[in-house]
Amino acid sequence: MLVPNMLKAARALLGVRQSELAKAAGISLATLNNFERGIGDPRASTIAAIERSLARGGISFTGDGEFEGVTLCKIQRPSAFDTYTASRQVLEALERASLLNIQSIVFYRNSETTTSYEHHQYVSLMIQGVTRTVIFDQVRLSLESVSHAAEVSGILLAAVSMYPNALYYLPEFVSDTLRLPPPQAVEMVVETHKEKLNDPADFFDLFGIGAETYARWLMVPDHPFQQLIITSQSRILPR
Repeated sequence: MLVPNMLKAARALLGVRQSELAKAAGISLATLNNFERGIGDPRASTIAAIERSLARGGISFTGDGEFEGVTLCKIQRPSAFDTYTASRQVLEALERASLLNIQSIVFYRNSETTTSYEHHQYVSLMIQGVTRTVIFDQVRLSLESVSHAAEVSGILLAAVSMYPNALYYLPEFVSDTLRLPPPQAVEMVVETHKEKLNDPADFFDLFGIGAETYARWLMVPDHPFQQLIITSQSRILPR
């Protein structure tokens, strides 16, 4: 069970304030502060809410009755069986409750050649926080259909709205990071030249997206791409 000293250690590893963790856990700051100071007897549901938030932040607890430990997973690489689930994972990582304290979001083009020699291009991204990194290169996001483009546009819209000064993209093609272990995949992205992503069109250009495709996306009612180009004041915006 979570105890005050373990909570303090977890917060230190994450580099988050009490107020940030309290908000993420959906409890009052006073409740969290009292628990961390060993005052009172918090309800089991309160402790469970704190533990869930810390687990979402990459924290895990170990103990054998004699020793207790608090560890932080510094690199996370989510995977998903479908793109809808994948897009939800990305959006959740962008939320303040993820406790990432986001410093940069890097979008890039990835590719994969299957065993049948089919070549596929994917949208990948890496979110770097103060103490940990989440890389989304195995979730198979793409721009190959209107619905898939809606998922990517929704992610870009959230990123543009919440972190406009932290957005970047890799103008150069990145070799298949999918086959690399997480640390090497992150290192490859970090070491590749990046540029500020001021206009989503710059990123879409990497996939050969043209006016006809943009027009098709704009024809779909409530497609996130419409709000994306308005919010970002993209050059794609009809004049």
